[in-house]
Amino acid sequence: MKWFRNHKQISIIVTVMIVLMFIIVSSYSNAGSSFFGGHVIHNIITFIQKPISGSANGVESGLKGIFKFRTIIKENEALKDENSALKLENIKLKLNKKELKDLKDLSNILNYNSVNDNYNYVTADVTSMDGSNWFNIFTINAGSKDGLYKDAVVMDGYGLIGRVLDLGSNWSKVISIIDESNSVSFKVQREKDKDLLGILSGDGKGGLTGFMLDPEAAVVEGDLLITTGMGMYPEGIAIGKVDKIELNPDTLLKTLKIESTVDFKSIEKVTVIISKS
Repeated sequence: MKWFRNHKQISIIVTVMIVLMFIIVSSYSNAGSSFFGGHVIHNIITFIQKPISGSANGVESGLKGIFKFRTIIKENEALKDENSALKLENIKLKLNKKELKDLKDLSNILNYNSVNDNYNYVTADVTSMDGSNWFNIFTINAGSKDGLYKDAVVMDGYGLIGRVLDLGSNWSKVISIIDESNSVSFKVQREKDKDLLGILSGDGKGGLTGFMLDPEAAVVEGDLLITTGMGMYPEGIAIGKVDKIELNPDTLLKTLKIESTVDFKSIEKVTVIISKS
């Protein structure tokens, strides 16, 4: 007994080993029975395995979550790329439609008989403007090498825009009829009243104002004004409609506020008509 007291640790280890051996042998001998020791061992092992199994499942679930997250990110990036491609394609389609519309609008120029018979055409794009909100003076990408010359008439499918003010070999500067320094003679488009003549120019605000040469001229709101053919502009090109009529008490002339047929805020393409002679 004295030896056991002096060697407590060894004695405990030996005792535990003997008990474990006894339990193992008993469990083997009573396989499939309800031996109490077997239940105890089974419960202990199960208790130990639970956290280990739970950790393993947690790790596995975590890994699955990480891989799934990465997959979602890849799919999201792919969708973003596809969406960007579709947006770009949509923009191209819109540009193509706009280009076709512009060209179709310009083709309306062919309806002006006086222009169609005596002039050739050069279509050009607007490349810059003078910095104002209106296209008083702007530049196009056609010049002398394309047959353009100073005072060549510029228009679009809706009507008169202006004339070439200056040019180089591959560019031209256009001054429009809404510029205050540019005057145009006009007449009212009517079958019965062909002598209703007047002069118009820009009002400095992107619009047009004019006056009738005959103070008794029977002009009314809504009348369409066209070029007379006098001066540089061919006859019959649409200019605008009469929006308002007032009598100037100083000059005793009928002054007109005119709504242009051309949108001078959004000109992108023009046609320059060039004399065949």
